[in-house]
Amino acid sequence: MAAYDIVHLCKDCGREHPLLMRIYLNDGPSRKQSIAESFQGRSVPAQVAAIRGHKALCLKTGRNFTLENDDQIFLIPAASFKAD
Repeated sequence: MAAYDIVHLCKDCGREHPLLMRIYLNDGPSRKQSIAESFQGRSVPAQVAAIRGHKALCLKTGRNFTLENDDQIFLIPAASFKAD
């Protein structure tokens, strides 16, 4: 089972911010991919679907918003995650 870190593309500043959340998947992507791209044409695992609706913070503006768009939520294999 592979570990994935989660980042979101911020709608306020256009940068990616970490959610500081890790999930484990049997058949996740081998590289950074959006949830929409990773699970196109197949069902989204429950632990991935649970990310929707989480609150996210823009580290630049300090504003909070709700994660809703699967094209803006990315799974990154944990071994390749690098914090900015």
